[in-house]
Amino acid sequence: MKTYDSQNRLVGEINTTFLQDGTVVTTNTVYNPNSGQAISQNISARNAQGKVTTKNTFGGKLLP
Repeated sequence: MKTYDSQNRLVGEINTTFLQDGTVVTTNTVYNPNSGQAISQNISARNAQGKVTTKNTFGGKLLP
């Protein structure tokens, strides 16, 4: 799902992926509306047993 500002510029995006082994990966990316470049990205992964791991990046992004 993408989020746009009032000038129709991309400011955020959330993606969720379900893997065959039961893992769920969710990425939340925040963009600079002026340049379109990624400011930060939060990646959360929950395995089939319910354990959650989180990674945060600033100044770019690791996953689409």
